[in-house]
Amino acid sequence: MKTSSRKLFICFAAKDRYDVVQSIVYHLKNYGVNIWYDRYELVMGDDRIKKNIEEGVGKCEYALIILTKNTANSMCATEEIAVLESRYRNKEVVIFPILYELKPYDIHHKFEWIKTLIFKEINRGTGTLEICNHIACKVTFDILDNCKYRTIKEVVNDKLQLLPTIVVSLLDKYTKIDNANLNSRVTLLYATYLIICESENLIRGHLFEIPYKVFERLFSETLLNLSIDYRELWLLENSMCILIECYIESCIESNI
Repeated sequence: MKTSSRKLFICFAAKDRYDVVQSIVYHLKNYGVNIWYDRYELVMGDDRIKKNIEEGVGKCEYALIILTKNTANSMCATEEIAVLESRYRNKEVVIFPILYELKPYDIHHKFEWIKTLIFKEINRGTGTLEICNHIACKVTFDILDNCKYRTIKEVVNDKLQLLPTIVVSLLDKYTKIDNANLNSRVTLLYATYLIICESENLIRGHLFEIPYKVFERLFSETLLNLSIDYRELWLLENSMCILIECYIESCIESNI
């Protein structure tokens, strides 16, 4: 079973931990995103350069940089951002920049390069869920690089015999629903998710964690009564394709 071992490093000033970082960590964990967060990785007495810079900043495939009024005065954050800038210019890492209660013109001159990226501005009022949707969309989209299908239409057009007939039928109906009818589309995806999860053929390996958490979060928080945006629907579609990959590989491993 393929696994998603890609990690996301969270770069921030210590003073911002409770105002914004903890909320982001909470949402990303609920999405099943594999994060490198200092409180999960470091203990007192660890070598900061080796653990934090070499293993964290230096190896993660993604990095979330949280810029605030405190960032420029944080030695650790400044050091991490310098390494991330070098890795970004070498095309070794994907950067997700966030401006928390900070305007672009207030960004410190040593972080000017971040303005060349697409960034999000958030504050106490907007919360952090939307930016976590962006991150989860990108992570799931990249996982699909190693999957058989990248879109729902590809699944339907292939008429894969390994999939239950009802699954293909539901996904076919899904592709025919008007794009603006979001609640109907989400309901069909959730019904398909339940059918696949109840299959005896499905092996719930590590790759299963992301679609499982995405769909379960959707239901537990909204009971499908939601005003969803297209980015979240994109996330659900990505998660469905990953779930189908899990099912296909489970069937192959079981010689079905």
